[in-house]
Amino acid sequence: MKKSLLLFAVLGMGLLATAQQRDFTKLYKAEVRPLDYGRNYMELNSTQPNGNSSSELLNGSRDILKTQISSSSNVFGIFTLDQVVVTTEPDLDLVVFGNRAGGPMGATGNDLRYAWSTDLGINWTNFIITPGVANKNFRYPSTIFYNPEGNTDPANMYAIFSGPYTNASGWEGQYWGSVKFDGTTDKQITFEVNQPTVYINHMNIGLNVTPAGKVHVASQRLNGTEASYTSVGWEVLNGTFNTTTNQVDWELPRVVVNPQLGDDNRIDASSLVYSPDGSVGYLLGTGVDLDQEYNPYGVEWPVIYKTIDDGQTWEKIEPYDFSQIAIFNEMLYPTIANLDLVVPRWYNKWVGGNRNNGATVDMDGNLHISGIIRSTNSVHPDSLNYFYTLEPVLVFDVFMNGDGTWDAKFIDTLRSEVVPDTDPFGMGWDQRIQMSRSKDGSSVFTAWADTDPELWGGGMTTNLQPDIYTWGWNLFTGSISPAVNVTAMGDYWGDNLWLHVGDKALVNGTEYQIPMTTSAPSTPGTNQDNPMNHYYVSGVSIMVKTNNIDVISNSAVSQNYPNPFKSQTQINLTLDKPADIALEVYNLVGQKVFSAPTRHYKEGTHTLNLNAGSLKPGVYVYSVIANGERVSRKMTVR
Repeated sequence: MKKSLLLFAVLGMGLLATAQQRDFTKLYKAEVRPLDYGRNYMELNSTQPNGNSSSELLNGSRDILKTQISSSSNVFGIFTLDQVVVTTEPDLDLVVFGNRAGGPMGATGNDLRYAWSTDLGINWTNFIITPGVANKNFRYPSTIFYNPEGNTDPANMYAIFSGPYTNASGWEGQYWGSVKFDGTTDKQITFEVNQPTVYINHMNIGLNVTPAGKVHVASQRLNGTEASYTSVGWEVLNGTFNTTTNQVDWELPRVVVNPQLGDDNRIDASSLVYSPDGSVGYLLGTGVDLDQEYNPYGVEWPVIYKTIDDGQTWEKIEPYDFSQIAIFNEMLYPTIANLDLVVPRWYNKWVGGNRNNGATVDMDGNLHISGIIRSTNSVHPDSLNYFYTLEPVLVFDVFMNGDGTWDAKFIDTLRSEVVPDTDPFGMGWDQRIQMSRSKDGSSVFTAWADTDPELWGGGMTTNLQPDIYTWGWNLFTGSISPAVNVTAMGDYWGDNLWLHVGDKALVNGTEYQIPMTTSAPSTPGTNQDNPMNHYYVSGVSIMVKTNNIDVISNSAVSQNYPNPFKSQTQINLTLDKPADIALEVYNLVGQKVFSAPTRHYKEGTHTLNLNAGSLKPGVYVYSVIANGERVSRKMTVR
């Protein structure tokens, strides 16, 4: 692969969104992509023999390495972002990747393959899960794992999986199940046949398991046929890992969430995400809400439901007018009819490719959505699908504040267009924007794959040679790690297709590492129907972690008591060796509102007294810092 480098562009050239002159006269009309884009491929059965493991290491540079960890019969097992394929347990340096099997590493395209690593993604072991039933063929899986409390041995962990399956003639229904990490012990798989009215009901959106062993997965249901179908909202399947039977107790019937939307109830870019402690969950997508209180302009905005009872009930969040967010008024174009009105619009259904938004939940239970936000040219119903041709394509992290309001942070400008379905591979794709977080949710990250035309010859404008970009935000300190191209000019420059990003960042010394995988045809130049290899990308580090260590080594920090409190509260601190101790308090937007001078404490147990007389009632985060390491917890002032 020859790369045409314009070195001056790397050293000094940036794409500044606010520097471009707004031209309201040049517009284009986008075409709506099908609602079932990426969901209607049934594929042929694969007949490759079983295989075991591989740890082929691809030599890299700039401390980034790619390790082949899996393969599949074709791209369809991993190409959608509804699926969850990379999950982690940072305390164990554990990364788990799951996908449809097949390809050079063996097994068939009807099976699942799990691969796992306990050394930050360098060496891998894997196992195969077979359907065990004739004419039940796994497709589009979401794959996670559950680690029983106190366990540190991956052999005693459990794979949890869900998705749609086919029979010999087409889509037939959904599957879900679990099995021990040997692929056979405590195996449990349920196959459910679709109701006669169902066209598609792929049970694979946002599969997750909370620390308490609560399992959740969603599906967007389409009724009708491929020629004529309508959306009837989401269905959520809940379960609980049973430590007696070592299986998931799945709860039927599923919980139905059916928002009332325009465009035949169309929902795009669905996600299901939970807070670090599992107490709060969000089910979301983009759509045109018919309730004008939630959507006064009739454009695509987030449609968000919240649960605080492990998915048993879902309530729509409080309405909010996203046009009130200040940074949108600074960086987006106003409507032509009213130059004082800026209406942000989530950019999903009007483009090809498997367009999606990244989503995660931070330490305070607040939702973050990373994605493309475009300017609305006109709020007239007949002109909603027009866009400015010269407007830069901007990515933002849009997030809750915790008091019913929202805000946003600018992430970066995208540099290339979506690859159309007519490309040589036969599969369109976008920049695959996704989110991750630290285990405790105190830092959030966005990663995506984009092609920079300034680094390539031939006038390349589509995302055919994607590099990996990362961005991060430490909510405690408010510090931002700006968008960085981490693969340009390295061995993997422009060679990062089908990016998947893990749910939680790993910890390597004083840095976070973002878990991610990419994929490529096993034989260059082949198309969507040919076998694919999957690679773990290790060494993508972001944000120095010294301000946000999750634990103080060999020491203990208590929850403050009493809590809630009105004036004074206490915190117990146990040290195994002398340490310099500081105490800080932050509000929910990351501003430091109190700090106590650093004092030297001997080993043993100590009581820290905190006087909140200067703090207004509300929720805060206090941090105890010992020799530069930090533990943080929430507290409530009455």
